[in-house]
Amino acid sequence: MKTPLQVKLDLLEWRPLRAVARWRGFPVALQVAALVVVAALVVVGFDVGRGRSATELMTLRKTNLTTLVVWGLWWPGMIAVALAFGRAWCTVCPMELVNRVGDAIARRAGWPRATLGRLLRAGWLVVAAYLALQLLVAGFSIHRVPHLTAIFLLVLMSGALLTGLVFREPRSFCHGFCPASALLSVYGRYTPIQLEMREASACERCTTKDCVRSENRYRFDQRSCPSLLRPFDRQPSDGCVLCLQCAKVCPCGNVGVGLVSSAAPVRRKSLLRPFEAVFVMLAMGFVAHEVIGEVKWLDAVFHAAPSALSKLAPAVPFGWVEALWFLVLFPFAAWAVIAALGYLGGHRSGLRSLLLAAATGAAPVVAVAHLAKAAAKVSSWGGFLPLAIRDPQGLETLQHLADRSLTTPASLLGGLTIIGWAMLVLVGIMAWKAWGWVRQIPADSVAAARAGMVGAALLFIAVLTAWSWPGR
Repeated sequence: MKTPLQVKLDLLEWRPLRAVARWRGFPVALQVAALVVVAALVVVGFDVGRGRSATELMTLRKTNLTTLVVWGLWWPGMIAVALAFGRAWCTVCPMELVNRVGDAIARRAGWPRATLGRLLRAGWLVVAAYLALQLLVAGFSIHRVPHLTAIFLLVLMSGALLTGLVFREPRSFCHGFCPASALLSVYGRYTPIQLEMREASACERCTTKDCVRSENRYRFDQRSCPSLLRPFDRQPSDGCVLCLQCAKVCPCGNVGVGLVSSAAPVRRKSLLRPFEAVFVMLAMGFVAHEVIGEVKWLDAVFHAAPSALSKLAPAVPFGWVEALWFLVLFPFAAWAVIAALGYLGGHRSGLRSLLLAAATGAAPVVAVAHLAKAAAKVSSWGGFLPLAIRDPQGLETLQHLADRSLTTPASLLGGLTIIGWAMLVLVGIMAWKAWGWVRQIPADSVAAARAGMVGAALLFIAVLTAWSWPGR
């Protein structure tokens, strides 16, 4: 009896995509191109924006190509790509390439290198890196100052190279330091488009296991998995970057990418890992701050607390007080309520396991709410792209907008009302699916997971309803 296929709609069966995937230059050529773009953005943004007023920076962030691409297009786009295609961004990420170059230099030189310790392997530093990035945005407004954004890109590239030189594990920067790693790990769980083996039985019959052979590890092409995964034993959110080396080297042609059966191992629903759960808890506060900020009256209500706190410490810049509110105090209050709901629902296995389960239930709703903000940002910022391409530094465009000789570009997606309704429906669908998904996790965690899902859904449905309400 023939084993049922796990990949229901295989994109690699489409000849043009298969040709690209099997090309010797894939994905390195894409990563090189991305690295060139990043280098160009550093040049365009460097030394631009320093000394400008806060009002000027609010416009310059959209007219300068560096800040526009990084914060208005790349970061929102990465959220959308993660939800649709998992870690596909990592396929073209230039930081992965730079990290691999550092690793190759250190191997050829024979330098003694360290191993990623338990803390780094557990993902805690990537959460700290994400938190640090949000603090830099809130406290130093690096998302508004092209010069600071250019420095941020340089730090990322330098960090990727340095970690490759210092640590012996493959993709050490991605595993232990990348500020987007936790986001990609969590949000990438919810797409049915995955890499998976077409027939599990084919891998059982395979005698060579070329996809994991150490002899193939350092080839330029047709390598064994560079992340040291077992492609024939995929786990949910296991760090696969869709480099397709396993597809190239597989002697059976058994690797597929596309719409994967819900029964496939890679699509099992399981509890988040601790660092992923902490990311979701932090992200709920950050995403709430972002989506609430699109509705003026609601934003005023939300910021009443940090405004009051800032009066108690007038010497502290408001940005830092605001960050304390949406990254610490508001999430603490929200998760205290969710924890209480989980306890009332019958969870009795301790606070740590309660929060882990609650974050697992809330994660898909938080991810879609984050997508709502990403869509709003692309809609608001995207119209500036033609202007930024003509004037990359954005200073002339800034002047023309200030003297009204140039009209501010219109929103691309029809404004918040349309986005709000679309995302309101999507949040509802995701909450409904999450209600069913939690049945796959351990039975003693279901009540807490559903408490997390309900708490996140109520929060973001309320905010998105305010987005969509006429005359908001």
